[in-house]
Amino acid sequence: MRRTLSVLGVVLAGLGGIAPPQAGAAVPATSATLITGETVSVRTTADGRSLFDVRPVVEKGMARALVHLRLGDRDYEVPGTALPYLGRGLDLSLFDVGALLAGAPLPADPATFGPALAKQFKEDNARGHFGGQGLFAGGASFALPGARPAVRPRSVMRTVSLDATDIAGNPADTGVAFLYNTDDGNLLDFDESVNYFSGGTAKFSAPDGNYSALGLFWTADADGNPTEVRFSAQPEFAVKADKTVRVDASRASSKLTWVTPRPALLDDTGFLFRRAAKTGPALLVDFDAGPGVPIAVSPTAVPVKTGALQTYPYSRLVSPPGPGTPYEYVLQKASTGTIPKQRYVITAKDVAAVDSTYFSEYSSLGLRQRSGMFSFEDVSGRVSHPIQLPRKQVEYVSAAPDLRWFGGFSKYVLPGPFPGWAGGQYEPFHAYQGGTSVTEDWNRFPLHPAGEVALLPLDDGSAPVAPAATRAGDLLRLSITPFSDNQPGHTGLGFYGEARDTITGHYALTQDGATLAEGNPQTAITELTLEQPVAAGPSTLGLTLDAGRTGPMYHQSTATHTEWTWPSRHVEGAELPAALVCLRLRGGVDRSCAVEPMLTLGYAVGGLRPDGSTVSGPQGLDLTVGHLQLSTASPITAATVQYSDDGATWHDAAVTARGDGVFHADFTAVTDAFRGTDVSLRVTAADAAGATVTETITAAYHVYAV
Repeated sequence: MRRTLSVLGVVLAGLGGIAPPQAGAAVPATSATLITGETVSVRTTADGRSLFDVRPVVEKGMARALVHLRLGDRDYEVPGTALPYLGRGLDLSLFDVGALLAGAPLPADPATFGPALAKQFKEDNARGHFGGQGLFAGGASFALPGARPAVRPRSVMRTVSLDATDIAGNPADTGVAFLYNTDDGNLLDFDESVNYFSGGTAKFSAPDGNYSALGLFWTADADGNPTEVRFSAQPEFAVKADKTVRVDASRASSKLTWVTPRPALLDDTGFLFRRAAKTGPALLVDFDAGPGVPIAVSPTAVPVKTGALQTYPYSRLVSPPGPGTPYEYVLQKASTGTIPKQRYVITAKDVAAVDSTYFSEYSSLGLRQRSGMFSFEDVSGRVSHPIQLPRKQVEYVSAAPDLRWFGGFSKYVLPGPFPGWAGGQYEPFHAYQGGTSVTEDWNRFPLHPAGEVALLPLDDGSAPVAPAATRAGDLLRLSITPFSDNQPGHTGLGFYGEARDTITGHYALTQDGATLAEGNPQTAITELTLEQPVAAGPSTLGLTLDAGRTGPMYHQSTATHTEWTWPSRHVEGAELPAALVCLRLRGGVDRSCAVEPMLTLGYAVGGLRPDGSTVSGPQGLDLTVGHLQLSTASPITAATVQYSDDGATWHDAAVTARGDGVFHADFTAVTDAFRGTDVSLRVTAADAAGATVTETITAAYHVYAV
């Protein structure tokens, strides 16, 4: 992920470049590079929805502005520098995410073409006309080889003219026009849905029917930085003969404004316009304008009658410089049927206050991506932003009944020409309740293996996840990610790193002591993913998982050794609730399985600072022992805790049971007596049904002298 900014999802701008896949709920990401240099990754959730990640190549300017388009059945990610050249030098196919992921070759080297296009944009912006010079002199044009030809019309075609004046009030010679049939989203081919303005007009050929039109306009300064974006929409009109529709930029008179309870500065902002037909795919235009760029839209009063209209602004606002705990607002407000005026007064009831801590043993520049997805969306994502680590801050996040959040956190960005996230955590879809306060800890040590947890109600199937261990008949499925933290639902980046790192792994699966499978889980990139037939009769299954990760950015929780055993038997007729799915190596939704009664562990080191350390002397550790979500849970009967300074000599901690699987351990770690300043931990636990877990964490956390 880049800035390195990135975008996960529908704006295709989010987790960034080469983002590893989310365990369980998604199959491995596939990545491609745009001709302008942005890296796009796509992950598919368990229910088939797409999550896009895009890494912008720069921090600001029109190359940082990103427009995600969904036209027909195709998704496009277009940087701002390419917008004025669509149809007059650049073919839209160059930004066709599906074609690029399928391996379509680019006609130019992104490392040189991207900067050349940015330079061309700056020059053309200064002269007030785009195309015909420089890269595009002599009618030069660029397209993907074998780009789809236009569909030959099979009905009487009308000329639909979208007339517009630009932001300066002149006949528009910049800007992008969109036309969409609201009777059937498949009616227009993708290259008949978008056009550029020239001399104040963009012309389309279209059959009779009901339509929606949108004009997208922008201005940029002498350095090529966007200074304003406007959406001018005519959401509904009929075509029965040749038709002229006006989408003047001046109609976009409502400027996006957030009024927040605490002072906040606009950092990143965008606007999404979605028009759905009675049948077929929707039109989606999502402009992520970048840091501090004002956006204005055209408000409407009459609800659409054909299909559906949904819009929403989204912004991240940050606290002004100064003392005290920093804070930010992550806001988005959806509207249906009409486009409202864009002044939003935010109250405490509109947001959840999230007390967030981002742990890192080293000072580094990481990335945080938080994406909001409404129920009417089937792809989603937001640009990630840099975050200085370690860090504590308060995040005020929009809450709405149909708003789901997901995202991730990167401890640092991998070096190289196509950098990716490293050392962080993913989070599954979840919701917030307005007016509440919650705590979220990211990368809180010690890190250890964990599986996914559904954070939505179990009857909510809008974003299902796959439990760490399930059984269908006599087929066992596993999905466990090492180096996950202790926040329920978080899963780490697992077996994923860079050339400087040493990453190791091994697993072994047994049944009644006999080995069924073993190997190196690193081939899964992130998590241990396994699908294995087992014998039908009642038995004891055992899983051993080793994971090691050392390198310049890793000093704490560098290795884990975990052994599980649990009773298992043939499963027949079981069905998971809507929020869970059985893990399938090739994806797909299958709920005909049961969750295995594996034990889980959660750690909370007393007084742990965001840098992963605590003061030497008396130590307190809260250990939570439980079972996988929705498995058959037996009472937890015992737990032990040992500690060590070198991983060779172990000492027993005093452990007190506090009920409901929670245990408290007391011991002393003094730097003068310890041969090192890192505490390694070893815990064991068991339940009444015979399930056990033993886990050893090397250099789990750090102690320091006062």
